[in-house]
Amino acid sequence: MDQLPIFVCLKGQRCLVVGGGEVAERKVRQLLTTGATVTVNSPQLNRGLQQLGDSQRITAALRPFDATLIDTHLLVIAATSDRAVNHAVAAAAHKSLRLCNVVDDPALSSFISPSIVDRSPLIVAISSGGRAPVLARMLRQQLERWLPLRLGELAAWAGEWRDTIKARLPDIAARRLFWERAFSGTLSGHVLAGRMQAADDALQGALKAQVDAGDASGEAWLVGAGPGDPELLSLRGFHLLQHADVVLHDRLVAAELLAFARRDAELINVGKTGGGPGTSQAEINALLLARVRAGKRVCRLKGGDPYVFGRGSEEADVLARAGLRFQVIPGITAANGCGAYAGIPLTHRGLAQAVTFVTGHLAPDSADAGNDLDWAALAALKQTLVIYMGGRKLAVIAAELMAHGRTGETPAAVVIAGTTPEQRIITGTLADIAQRGADADPGLPALLYVGEVVRLAEHLGRQTPTAGTARPSLELRPGDLQ
Repeated sequence: MDQLPIFVCLKGQRCLVVGGGEVAERKVRQLLTTGATVTVNSPQLNRGLQQLGDSQRITAALRPFDATLIDTHLLVIAATSDRAVNHAVAAAAHKSLRLCNVVDDPALSSFISPSIVDRSPLIVAISSGGRAPVLARMLRQQLERWLPLRLGELAAWAGEWRDTIKARLPDIAARRLFWERAFSGTLSGHVLAGRMQAADDALQGALKAQVDAGDASGEAWLVGAGPGDPELLSLRGFHLLQHADVVLHDRLVAAELLAFARRDAELINVGKTGGGPGTSQAEINALLLARVRAGKRVCRLKGGDPYVFGRGSEEADVLARAGLRFQVIPGITAANGCGAYAGIPLTHRGLAQAVTFVTGHLAPDSADAGNDLDWAALAALKQTLVIYMGGRKLAVIAAELMAHGRTGETPAAVVIAGTTPEQRIITGTLADIAQRGADADPGLPALLYVGEVVRLAEHLGRQTPTAGTARPSLELRPGDLQ
């Protein structure tokens, strides 16, 4: 973030605009809406600025740029067509430690004026940092059409009730929950339709219901974060993550996803490392129960899908037995996501009519050790086998499959850190995949794909996006953001 977005109170503050043309007039009129006291410095003024001066809404300094005016003004805008003058204004403002905006010249500016959607007291500001002002304007136009015209009235109405809500709900988390429900339910609909008495009555009823319920509002959300690429999170999961008071997340959940959580949310890394230290399942269960019982909304953000080798069902069982509310939001499991990014379909007519997911943790430590897996079934032809967490046992897994009927020429692939910028794909056969994958980083997640569909990766993989980098271009057209 190159600039810090702030909203400045300019009521009664002195602001200086250097320039007398159309652009300067737009800036002046915008400043006047904030209650600022505006001085315009220019040898000549256009008709609009002259009228503002005649009505004493501005003070006109009718002379070339006067650097002595800088020290008596809090905020300065240079809006002339003369770059030399604009440069002089910026230099004088910098010397006097005044905030200065040079229109259409971010390099000379210490602040940038954003595109604004005004639903006062609610204001939305959009900025591209001066790099793409047309894009910022297009987004503003879309938001103008999307945001209700009476949204400001909703914000003002909420402000009138704020002290009452704070007194009745002293806990900040309880207040946040109340307002989120109010703004997403029928309460906001009453205000936007102008039914203020109905809105007041509904608010009082909702407030009484929440006060009477006490801490019974806690809930857990078991959310599948997907295989790695943060853009693969479901829309439902994204919305719940933004509303969570507490986020219990796996070790491999992308930092970009955690950035979507509220700034005041409690983020707790409960990740486990295969064969290494980490938070035990018992500790995770205890955290879930404690936070939900305390009335918190807890997002349990799990890699892949909660119910596919994620122990999500165990956590759901603990919550259900405790009588606590929870939801399960499915995610794209690693087998699907990593296969898609690697160009490996799970089924394909004539090559694979079935797919089997299995965890490599159950594989024996050596080829002649005891088994918990039905290797004969796993070695069946015309199916795709996807083995989770099998990167450390490639040799054992390949040997078992060949011993139970698969040939050494059966295609195999290891997808490491799939769907992320670190994605690596190692292809081979059952006979040589262990040797080819011997240098793989054991700290990164890996999936083993076995079956004829692996052959398709050679040409299908060329058409898939480069993990974590390739994104569709943004082409905004009317209605794109509706």
